[in-house]
Amino acid sequence: HNINSVFHSLMVNDKLTIKKAAKKSISTNDPLLPLDENNLILRAIAELEKEVSKELNCAFVLEKRIPVAAGLGGGSANAAGALILANKLFNLCLTDDDLSLVAAKVGADVPFMLKGGAALVEGIGDKITPIEPAPDWGLLLIKPPFGIKTKEAYQLLDKEQIEHFDVNRVVLAMKNQDYKALTNALGNSFAKPIFKRCPSLQMIASELENLGISTFSLTGSGPTIFAFTENNLAGDTLQENLEKRLDNWYWPENHGNDPLISKGKDEKPWICFTHLSPQGWFLSTM
Repeated sequence: HNINSVFHSLMVNDKLTIKKAAKKSISTNDPLLPLDENNLILRAIAELEKEVSKELNCAFVLEKRIPVAAGLGGGSANAAGALILANKLFNLCLTDDDLSLVAAKVGADVPFMLKGGAALVEGIGDKITPIEPAPDWGLLLIKPPFGIKTKEAYQLLDKEQIEHFDVNRVVLAMKNQDYKALTNALGNSFAKPIFKRCPSLQMIASELENLGISTFSLTGSGPTIFAFTENNLAGDTLQENLEKRLDNWYWPENHGNDPLISKGKDEKPWICFTHLSPQGWFLSTM
């Protein structure tokens, strides 16, 4: 599928470390993540090995903070981080363009994640145009305790009449640091069909409206809902109020058989108040 979207880094991150080892492996604090070739980190290393024609045995430790299957690009960011780290650890001396070619074989979002920041991303994720990052506006993220399967979400788009949005309005609003124009320009082609299939998202939207937030959308294919705030106090207050309102909920998506849904447990949603970031990975030597 071709995309036409604005990507922006956030001040929410996972922590990924690497060291040389006798064989490739990954350990993590998140039991939901696969530890075999289905993991994007190991898939990225496999593609990197093909590129350099040699084995790259290394062990990764992933401290997961970004929820899985949230539409936040956490898995793609980890794959990009693995490429960056392995390139340094094994002194491969691959250029940014070299790494981008490898990243594109791993996933459509991975090339952007190599650098992060803000960009207009088009095509199959291979056309990346850096744009002016947004100011330090607050961002409220709400992920219910279930996931959306990306492949099924795209199939849903194929069946629905797609609602298109003018991403250039978003780009211009960010450049002009115009908060009102940005909120008016927000849109996501996934939002209408995904909200239609997920009653919990409709309920969260209703709670946001009751708290005075009328403009919000989905991150990626969902199910995370996001809303901007102009200041930290408003964001902190919103997070506190939402945590009270969304406590002890029944989440119907976890009890049906919708192929769109990756089921979770009936627990509190992940609610995070954060900020947009002008850059992606922060590298450090331990």
